[in-house]
Amino acid sequence: MIFYGSNSSQLKSKLTRQIPCANCNESAKFNVEVYGKYAHLYWIPIFPIGKTGGAVCTNCNTVFEPKQMDHNLKLEYQNVKDEAKTPIRHFSALFIIAILITGLSVSSFLDGKNSEEYIAHPMVNDLYEFKTEANYYSTMKISSISDSIYFKFNEYETNKKSGISEIDIPKNYEEQEYGYTTKELQGLFKDNIIYEVKRN
Repeated sequence: MIFYGSNSSQLKSKLTRQIPCANCNESAKFNVEVYGKYAHLYWIPIFPIGKTGGAVCTNCNTVFEPKQMDHNLKLEYQNVKDEAKTPIRHFSALFIIAILITGLSVSSFLDGKNSEEYIAHPMVNDLYEFKTEANYYSTMKISSISDSIYFKFNEYETNKKSGISEIDIPKNYEEQEYGYTTKELQGLFKDNIIYEVKRN
């Protein structure tokens, strides 16, 4: 269930100069309050969607919405509204998303660097994740290293990269070994056929 909608928080409150009240006909100060509206997801602000507010006569306590204000009061209200700054917290979700994207980008970059290093200096039990000719995903694991690097292939494939963990089970690997040179493996990685190498 997704909780989304809009909310608001007070941005500024200020007393005006003495101006006539349209309700009590007395000259009085008004307490002008401005609120910032924002869209939220799970109650976390995503982005601002404008400002709203009102004014309260300190003499008769009548509340005036912007559409009910006369020229003098509306001018005071607009001045306070212009002074009210949208807080950074109204962009909270956007900052969180930006941080997550940056983190994923850095993680992906580091994974790529690690994979290059692991291919250049292979070790037994390194796990290679690769894309098959049929556009599925599977794994192969280094079983031994001599003049070539020998792998055992996973007998199963998955249609999602995220499904690799479900098929990476010892009993799923063939007994037969297949040999590759480091250069061949680097070529497969460069062509994005091998897309990640993991080392425990």
